Amino acid sequence: MARWLPLAFCACALSALGFAAVSCGGSSGAKTISGTPGTTATASGSGSAANTTPDDPKAAPILKAPASLYSINLDDLGTAFFTDISQTYVLTLDSYAAAQGAFSSATEGKKDLTDWGYLGGYETAYIPEGRETAVLQGQYYITIESHLFKSEAGAKQAYDYFNAKLKSSVSTLVSGPQVGNESAVWKLVSGNIPTSTTPAAYHRLIFRRGNLVSIVLTFGADPFMTTQPVHDLAVIVDQKALGKKAVVEPTPTSNFTPNPADAPTPSGTAATGAGH
Repeated sequence: MARWLPLAFCACALSALGFAAVSCGGSSGAKTISGTPGTTATASGSGSAANTTPDDPKAAPILKAPASLYSINLDDLGTAFFTDISQTYVLTLDSYAAAQGAFSSATEGKKDLTDWGYLGGYETAYIPEGRETAVLQGQYYITIESHLFKSEAGAKQAYDYFNAKLKSSVSTLVSGPQVGNESAVWKLVSGNIPTSTTPAAYHRLIFRRGNLVSIVLTFGADPFMTTQPVHDLAVIVDQKALGKKAVVEPTPTSNFTPNPADAPTPSGTAATGAGH
């Protein structure tokens, strides 16, 4: 069963997904793996920011398509993760407009995206080595959604819309260092890590850089979670947008574009539109 629910809005159906479609986490107090953003290579696992210096908040490049250029790949993550191929898609105006939970209707979504000058998007996800066992020791799942617009103004409209949806949800706005031209971090604690009684926590950082809007999601055990991993991951994307880190168009993992009608109904306490 495939999940195809936009990061900015949906609730994750973890019990149905077998943990394979979401990503999140933190690293405080647990053993970590070298190369993981937001962690150190020490056995104690005390979280230490890999990237803490903010880049120019005024730089606003107009980036070229495809949006997948401004995502994260395995080379950015080291050896602690592998790609969730089933959750890697190219997003089009029509497919994103029809995505469950993103807009009140596909018609409204298509109108808004058209008004904003939507050029296309890309979603991909990464699974930690060890899955649930690793998450219960401080590792996390990762999902990245990137969207390009014709202009900075259109991207700002989309960014404001996404944040307004999240503000009206059960997620909570939390503090964190700025990424890009503007950014916000949202946290949701909902349900438990599968096979355990440990609360699950979702951190989502949404930021805009020029005509790019990116949403980075981490999923992990709440006792270990901080905003550090999601921040460090977002900085990687921002560095690519600024031309400070090499961009590589990923090799397509599939020609399959999911049908929104096939998406499962979200389960759990967060199934309130923008809750996840």
